[in-house]
Amino acid sequence: MTVKIIDVSEYGGEANSCKDHSPIVHQLLQDIKGMKEDIILSFPKGIYHFYPDHAQKRNFHTSNTDTVRHPIKTVCFLIEEQENLTIEGNGSFFYFHGDVMGLGVFHSKNITLQNFSWDYEVSTLSELVVERTVAEDGSYYAEYKLEEHVPYEVSENQPNFYWLSERSPYSNEYYWKDEGSKNDMVIVGFDESNGVKRRFGVNGGPFADNRRKIEELEKGKIRIHYNHSLPKAVVDKRVFEFCKVIDRNTAGAMIWESEQVCLSNITIHYLHGFGFLVQMSGDITFQSTEFVPNTAMGKHGSSFADSIHVSGAKGVITVDGCTFMHQHDDPINIHGTFTRVQKIIDEKKVEVIYAHRQQSGFPQYHLGDRVVFFNRATMGDEFEDEYEVTSVVHPGQDGNDLQTMQVSFNKELPFDCVENEKGEYLYVMENVTYTPEVVIKNNRFNHVPTRGILCTTRRKVLIEDNHFQNITMSTIFISNDSNDWYESGPVRDMTIRGNTFHVSHVDDWDYRKPAIYIHPIPLGEIPSPVPIHKNITVENNTFYMQHEYVVSAENVENLTIKGNKIVKVGPNSHYDGIHDVLFEFDTCKNVLLEGNTYEGDFAPSAAMKHMEERDLTINNEQTVVFDTKSLFGAKKNN
Repeated sequence: MTVKIIDVSEYGGEANSCKDHSPIVHQLLQDIKGMKEDIILSFPKGIYHFYPDHAQKRNFHTSNTDTVRHPIKTVCFLIEEQENLTIEGNGSFFYFHGDVMGLGVFHSKNITLQNFSWDYEVSTLSELVVERTVAEDGSYYAEYKLEEHVPYEVSENQPNFYWLSERSPYSNEYYWKDEGSKNDMVIVGFDESNGVKRRFGVNGGPFADNRRKIEELEKGKIRIHYNHSLPKAVVDKRVFEFCKVIDRNTAGAMIWESEQVCLSNITIHYLHGFGFLVQMSGDITFQSTEFVPNTAMGKHGSSFADSIHVSGAKGVITVDGCTFMHQHDDPINIHGTFTRVQKIIDEKKVEVIYAHRQQSGFPQYHLGDRVVFFNRATMGDEFEDEYEVTSVVHPGQDGNDLQTMQVSFNKELPFDCVENEKGEYLYVMENVTYTPEVVIKNNRFNHVPTRGILCTTRRKVLIEDNHFQNITMSTIFISNDSNDWYESGPVRDMTIRGNTFHVSHVDDWDYRKPAIYIHPIPLGEIPSPVPIHKNITVENNTFYMQHEYVVSAENVENLTIKGNKIVKVGPNSHYDGIHDVLFEFDTCKNVLLEGNTYEGDFAPSAAMKHMEERDLTINNEQTVVFDTKSLFGAKKNN
């Protein structure tokens, strides 16, 4: 196959100009459709701007977003129905404008994006830094600094503050306007002194309900006066970050129903709305890609929510040599989607729904796909057979709403009713055709207010040689959820090897944060009596533990924990009482602990706490093989 190089300047592109490249790139990509050569679209090194005013708009739906309320997506750089295309940035910088999807790869195959960076001119993740607090003589106020590039507006007649976007070069209107923390469910605070990034309640932050007056002291500096006391979370030097989490209008970037897409040597400074969404696609690679804030502009946030979020995939998902820092939600979340069975139409046909309001509208099943049913209460292997899809009516088709679909199979259903006496729906089904192999290796994770990696897939998973630090919740979270988000499914072959975990204490933090947390969520969050996940190996990792368990596991069969180095970090360690226990197991079967080493004053007794009370055998190598409900500590519900 011959290769044709096209310079964007041939179509009017111009580096380091004020030109809007959204329509330029769209016209270029339209013109190359159908070419038989491999195409390299080259951007001479420089800065390129992409505005939403004349960008492409598409009516479609995205996972984990408020897609029903926001069906129209504006995409500034849209690669659509293309094959064998490389976007060569040559070290260029792309600026996206407005609250839009920056990049989209839709219905395409063999796409490579490489050697460029991007950011939003004004990100929808807004920031304040606490410069000074006063709480004396009945006066309570805090002074805050904003970066020079951030537009804002202070209300003169009431204690309101508004974040503003940049203005459109076409209409001179703002693309968006947001009041204080009005649309925040939580806010995020970052303390550079200890590297901790965590969530706070809205009323703990700068725009708490007890604010009395807001005044502008000078450009980029405001003072907020409060009644009675300062908000709890407002302390000197803390960075507060705000984003409209109630309103996920889009993903910041998206790969949709595409295959063989590779991002290489790319720096992503910000992702608006949700994150980089991979939806119903296959063989996707993120290689040497950085998800980090633009520190040159004083920013501390890199994503409105997740960094990489995979909702339904096949082939192999590879994340290799990447850096994740300062996102507002999970850096990596890879899952399928359980649809809930609502009705039996006939012996081979069911009606199912997307059960979570932010799962809507997009096709979940295709002809020839294979599905598996699960009992929501147990989520075990009650139904082992796979069923082939022979027909499907998608959400939004033929009178369906955006949650509902009808699916037919090649054989009879394994149940004859779908509700129990309480009116609870009993079954979910998963598209196992769209369950990928996963390789996550050689990555760095830091300053994360949530979890580090979420991964649930029945195919082989390797999590290797990664470095985790300042992860506020559990570092690796393995769930499988048929009750809340309905993010599927069971793990069947996962290896967690050669990683370095730093599990540190976070003040005033009550949520679970084991280094590795295996916690399925069945119907009603009532624990299942049977194994759900199988064949998980945790080996040759190093754990620096200041808080919580090394592994907390529920409903796992064949769990091996061997050759790990576990170090108690001090002197300000927060191990006491139940937290002295390093391992926690509930409803697990065939668990092996072998050859782990312990450094610190919990070694080795704390690791083996309560074991002598059980019918177990411990040999001199600290090897334990058991089949029991609970060991080393009772299950802690929090």
